[in-house]
Order: sequence, then structure tokens, then C-alpha cells
Amino acid sequence: MRKTRSSNDYMVQEFIGQWDDEGVFVYQAFNREIADWALMHQKFGGPNFNPTRMTWFKPSLAWMLYRAGYGRKPNQQKILKIKLSHEDLATILSQCYCTIHGEKGLKMKGEGRVQWDPSRDLYSARDGVPRKLSGLRAIQIGVSGS
Repeated sequence: MRKTRSSNDYMVQEFIGQWDDEGVFVYQAFNREIADWALMHQKFGGPNFNPTRMTWFKPSLAWMLYRAGYGRKPNQQKILKIKLSHEDLATILSQCYCTIHGEKGLKMKGEGRVQWDPSRDLYSARDGVPRKLSGLRAIQIGVSGS
């Protein structure tokens, strides 16, 4: 996300990620069983997949790698690159609400959540931690349900 000012002097958040004419790429961490099943069947499901559990995906590979402990955290050993159509992503985002730091207990309408976290630089790290990019935020999207 870049902080820019619109003509109305409001802060605008920009979604930054990899995309093409067909869709947008996002990353999601899973345990080995869920990821292997998804790769084999080219869809989510299987005996270990719980569609009602809140799960988070991000368009930033650097941020996903960092959050998943580079595949070393329990149940986050495999990171999948998923392509969502532009229409599907727009639908998901339209059903989400934006959480603001410190409002974790706030109840709002919406099927999912959007959070803006410090953006990370995959190419410059100190002690295994990607450098935070000053002034830039990365979107993460949490969804649950079908």
C-alpha cells in the first residue's frame, strides 16, 4: 500500500501485488496435508480442510514467508501461490471490513477482514527478518466460510 492523497484529501490505500489479465496472485500457508490435497485436486478440500476456519491470504510473498516462519511454523509448512480472478477478488473484498489496530474486539458486519500490516522487503533481511519498508503497508485478507 502506498499512502497517497486523492483530490478529496483522503488517504488512499493501494493494493500492490502480482497480476495479469486473468487475475491476481495471492499466497496462503497451509499444513502439508491440506496443501498436498489441494495441489493434487486443484481445489481446496480434503479431510483436514475446515472451510469455516478463518484463513488469511496475502499478495505479498515476502510478508507470507515472514508470517509463516519461512515454512517452519506448525501448520504453515507449505505456501501456495493461488490465482484469483479479478471478479472473485473484488467479491471477496466487498464482503470484508477493514480492521484498525486496537479494534480486535469490535464486531462489524462482513464475511471477512482486511488488515494493513508493515510491508516487507524479501531482498534485505537482518537476522532472518525481512526489513520493514518505511511508509508502505501490505494487505492481508482473512476469510472464512465457503
